[in-house]
Amino acid sequence: MTMKKLTIFLSILFIILSSFLMNSRLKSGIRGSIEPAEGGRRIWAISGTDSISTAPIMGKFSLDVRAGNWKLWIEAVQPYKNTSVESVLVVDGEYTDAGVIKLPN
Repeated sequence: MTMKKLTIFLSILFIILSSFLMNSRLKSGIRGSIEPAEGGRRIWAISGTDSISTAPIMGKFSLDVRAGNWKLWIEAVQPYKNTSVESVLVVDGEYTDAGVIKLPN
């Protein structure tokens, strides 16, 4: 193998490994479900000035977030009422299970 081919090969390998390592470090978040499944319109995760939201699918949700302390805010469909879950701790590289969140009516 020539030096030029070896350099190109090693450069491509470095890019692939760097991309893999960056993506694996970002994989942390919050998962859970809402009851009743049809009662949730939108799930918000809020931490300081950061926020992200998703629509639940069949009552289940998953949010990719950075490590830290998060608050979940569940926007409900009537006759159910909005509710929140405080202090959801997310560790870097892991998903936190928020469990089943029951919506009041």
